[in-house]
Amino acid sequence: MKEILLKNKKFITMFLIAGLLFARCNLGVYYGGLYVMINVLFNGLALAYSLVLFTDSKKEAKNALVNPAIIWIVLFSLLVFIYGHFKLFTAADYYSRMVTILTVAPAILILVLLFYNKDEVIDILSVSGSVVIITTLITSLCYDEIWGEWLQGMYSRVGATPAGGCIDTGNLVLILLIPIFYQLFVLRKVKQYLWITLIGIFEIVITGAKSSVLPIVFVFAIMIIGASDDKRIIRRNLIILTVAAVLAFAAIMIVPPLYGVVGYRIAELFTGVNSAEPDLHTSTGQRMAMINAFKAHFWEAPLFGHGFYSFREMPYSAIEEFRQGTEISYRNVQLHMNYLEVLFSYGILGFVLYYWFPVYVIIKSFRANKMAKIMVFSIMISFVFMDLGIDMYYKYLLPYYSYFLAYFFTEKDKDVLQ
Repeated sequence: MKEILLKNKKFITMFLIAGLLFARCNLGVYYGGLYVMINVLFNGLALAYSLVLFTDSKKEAKNALVNPAIIWIVLFSLLVFIYGHFKLFTAADYYSRMVTILTVAPAILILVLLFYNKDEVIDILSVSGSVVIITTLITSLCYDEIWGEWLQGMYSRVGATPAGGCIDTGNLVLILLIPIFYQLFVLRKVKQYLWITLIGIFEIVITGAKSSVLPIVFVFAIMIIGASDDKRIIRRNLIILTVAAVLAFAAIMIVPPLYGVVGYRIAELFTGVNSAEPDLHTSTGQRMAMINAFKAHFWEAPLFGHGFYSFREMPYSAIEEFRQGTEISYRNVQLHMNYLEVLFSYGILGFVLYYWFPVYVIIKSFRANKMAKIMVFSIMISFVFMDLGIDMYYKYLLPYYSYFLAYFFTEKDKDVLQ
């Protein structure tokens, strides 16, 4: 039995990674019951298979479990636990150990599986990512009622799943596409991966998520520069990318369905940032009001912060507009930006404890080979935008999965990466 499991390691790993990502990033854990059970099931299967792999090679087990990535996730998760569980300072009261475990455990298990599949990692990530891109679309079609408006000729943002909203879906799909982009641009496997690339880009656009729409161009540029050593080819491809980006931007701002989904949000971004007074009727205006409140109150507790998700507990966080019949009211919200949320909740201490690891990986990637550089830079440029758009450190697997993935590529066998 063990020999069969080891012989089919690649395909079992594809299944387990796809299952872990589907369970946590499509179904989530917030509805409890069956959703939690499915998460526990895939984590249990991945743990059981990891134990089988440990018996085959203890060296890879040590590499996967004794490293800066594990130290980072343990230390930061411990900090969040202390603040959230013991309600330090002005903490919100919805910290959950179950959410933490079912966020941290899949990331660690995926890292272990990757270390045991170094030679096949791009294929594994591309296939499992393709599966999850499809399951994300199917799950959203079944869950998000806004899709019905499309049948009526109204084009609104869609993509919500039980695990999160439109922004979360757009961010997830972009990260899943990065290994697929590598197959497409660098390895030139166009026939195998062009179709899923187009589906993934379609999913990102219909979410209307600026945090995933905007970095696509930068990821494409990184892939193009990394795909060839010929400067003439790189220059030609960058010109083509620039023209395509301009045409795509023009389409988003001119074509009514595209403008109704994402174009108006980009226009709102520019007008909202330059506005003298935040317009609370718009998403950008609300975010500018949050930033103003952060700047006014962060220095009240700069070193250790105000407490777990404390911003939404403050009277000055009643910023998000919503309707109750014909009456407009305002409710308390979190900061909707990972940088500011971590700073406000845990202070400079928590900010350093969270962001030292991605900075460490970026520095480490400069000494790595081409594949590692492409993957690390693509992931990190994406998260510059994602962390500007939403707070992700507690509720989502995606940052831990992504940073672990980047770290893995800097550690992978250098000979295989060439």
